[in-house]
Amino acid sequence: MTHHVHLGDSGQYFAAAPDQTLLDAGLQAGIALPYGCASGTCGACRCRIRSGSAVEARPNRVLSDAERAAGYALLCQAHAYSDIVLEWQAPAGTPAARPAIWPCRLQERRWLSSDVLEVRLKLPRGDAPFRFLPGQYVDFLLDDGGRRSFSLAAPPTDDTIELHIKITPHGRFGRYIAEQLPDRAMLRFEGPLGAFHLHEAERPTLLVAGGTGFAPIKAMVEDAIQRADQRPMHVFWGARQPEDLYLDALVREWTAHHAHIRYTPVCESVPEDWTGAHGRVHDAVSAHYPDLRGHALYASGPPAMVASIKASALQSGLHPDHLHYDSFDDAHVTWPGTP
Repeated sequence: MTHHVHLGDSGQYFAAAPDQTLLDAGLQAGIALPYGCASGTCGACRCRIRSGSAVEARPNRVLSDAERAAGYALLCQAHAYSDIVLEWQAPAGTPAARPAIWPCRLQERRWLSSDVLEVRLKLPRGDAPFRFLPGQYVDFLLDDGGRRSFSLAAPPTDDTIELHIKITPHGRFGRYIAEQLPDRAMLRFEGPLGAFHLHEAERPTLLVAGGTGFAPIKAMVEDAIQRADQRPMHVFWGARQPEDLYLDALVREWTAHHAHIRYTPVCESVPEDWTGAHGRVHDAVSAHYPDLRGHALYASGPPAMVASIKASALQSGLHPDHLHYDSFDDAHVTWPGTP
């Protein structure tokens, strides 16, 4: 039996058969639902079911018990067993765009640290520009069928996108971009992907990054500055050592010019003259904010870091509705389904 899936109070709905996931049914109906891996591992399609019955195809470890208790499910795994109402709010500002495949051309490469490369890519000119929400990411499509995922590191412009790529010894794609890709070479990507973006809320906001998880945080903050969004923001950036905070001066510039933005760098290995926090970034967040009721939190970076900040934030009273995250591996890891 086919059921109706309603998108909040928007008046929009789509039909979903029992053998379809909510994600597949929505995309088939032309709805720009957020998603990433579509395999139940990234959490990008997390959505709260306001009413109705849905069952996930298989258990996953992405969602915490608190998120499940609050009614959250993964759209790529959930099947409708009755009419459903999803907790749905259309993103403010730039409308959500359905992912598409785009060509791009290498425009510029610049080392931000010894192992992080800034890459700027030129987009084609046309009547339909590439639209995305700051915080989303793209998948590069490789000749062997593999994919590499990278967050967009700057707000939308007319003709370029910015990436921060960590270059690792075994990261084939990263090393190819850094060492072998010719200037002005062409690439292809699919995007935008994911549901990681700033939501409309006046509550104080914590933005927690680990490593190159700073890229989507940077895009969010720069976009908020451009829009004159004055909500209080506190950026926490965790790294192994101070040298890994590859745009530390930029964040300090934000705080110097915008009184509503605070910054706490956190490093595990520090010199004697270090003035930031020492240890793990989720512990620094807990030390500053033992009670997170009334706050919103956005976290991006390695899966272990995101899992830790989720657990500690929910224990500190953060409501799951105000927890947003993008959990990703280093850029050399390929997913889904390829080694």
